[in-house]
Amino acid sequence: MSINIADFGNIPNITHQITTATPQAGFRCDPSAVVTADTTSDSAPLLQLNLSGRQGYQQDYTIEDAATSLWKKENLTFNLNDPDSFNRWVSLCQTRMQNGVYSMDPTEAELSAYIDQLRQTGLDGTVDWSGLEKEFAAFQTTTPDELADGLDYLASRYVAALDKLERSYKGEELTAQLSKLEEVYQAGKAGMIDGYTQLLQDNLGISGSDAQAIRDSFSAILEEKVNGYRSALEQVNKSVTQTGPDSVWLQNHDGYIASQLRTAGTAVQSRASYSVQDLTVAGKVAKEYSAASKNHDEARMALNLAMADMKTETMINQGLVSKNMAALLRSSRTQAHENALDAAGQYLAYRESTRQSGNPAGSFAPIDRTLFRGIYNAVMSAYQSNGGSGAEAIRAGVSYGQTATAQASRANPKVSRWGISMETYWKDFYKTPETKAASPLEFQVNKLMA
Repeated sequence: MSINIADFGNIPNITHQITTATPQAGFRCDPSAVVTADTTSDSAPLLQLNLSGRQGYQQDYTIEDAATSLWKKENLTFNLNDPDSFNRWVSLCQTRMQNGVYSMDPTEAELSAYIDQLRQTGLDGTVDWSGLEKEFAAFQTTTPDELADGLDYLASRYVAALDKLERSYKGEELTAQLSKLEEVYQAGKAGMIDGYTQLLQDNLGISGSDAQAIRDSFSAILEEKVNGYRSALEQVNKSVTQTGPDSVWLQNHDGYIASQLRTAGTAVQSRASYSVQDLTVAGKVAKEYSAASKNHDEARMALNLAMADMKTETMINQGLVSKNMAALLRSSRTQAHENALDAAGQYLAYRESTRQSGNPAGSFAPIDRTLFRGIYNAVMSAYQSNGGSGAEAIRAGVSYGQTATAQASRANPKVSRWGISMETYWKDFYKTPETKAASPLEFQVNKLMA
């Protein structure tokens, strides 16, 4: 078992914006990298930092960055089953601390010496299969904000590795290497497509045929990007030869080549049914629905789903999605609501079956779909009739909901979610929450994170 200790970097602050398909700045290491426990059969649980760092992801990737990635791989990796490897790593850490260096980044002197070494020895044509597999696997949980950059990353890394192998191997050995690359790429591609499509299926209520159309669009988009990057290879390789002494090793640094391919761009007219922009917007809507479905009472769920649908209508009306995606989002809406209500109903049924003796029977009454639809329709009707004012629409929903939940509570006073807590919810709906002072522990945590 080998462990790789990476730099921690900054935790990205991703904001939800309606605009899509624009890179988020600030990512250099894998935003999904986390501390995980490795529990193999021959060792005790160990903390392991995930080092599937995406090279140049969502940010320029310089020659120094490329050299740093190699330095870290060579110096910060050790094998628990190899004492010499582990002792070498410990010695490095001790030396750095003795010299007052507490970062896992190479010092300026270390990096300069390492680059000089690379200029003498170059890099061979092998691909770091383990590293590439980890990079691709990290896209299984791609968020809408990451989607556009993730697709570019997958395609460019594949093309860069393919180019290196085709220049470095021949005959049967080349065939075997290409087969391995295809295996790794297809697994990463399937992971991204399946994971993102599942996000949409789970939250948008799309049909099986619609899900297949989304998968087909992903495949078409990636194929177009691969073809576009392959056409840019000659230009990029020519640019690398003009980097002076660094060209000796940069030509076989597939992470660097991939970053240059992404910089070169792939301006192609997609033939896919759904564009990257479409898929990004659909993912944002799905996340809104996912958050809304976490509520287990009809009123809050109705307001939150209405808010999500008003945002969706705004994006459709502003032309941020194609006609195909607009039709899918609208046609799947009813089923998505039913899915959310079903999930809430299952939760309430569980709570009723496990209620404490102090709660009377019926405390967690089944979900009231009529109440939900009444509040939801009040919002959406107001939105459609007032020219698209979301604030006015929400006020209409609150007004209706306050009356409707009070009536429901009088009809069935045992139901806890329609009682005092709901009265307080409506009463405080428009109040701005007071800022809570941070506790000493929270203060220390915030200071540490800063």
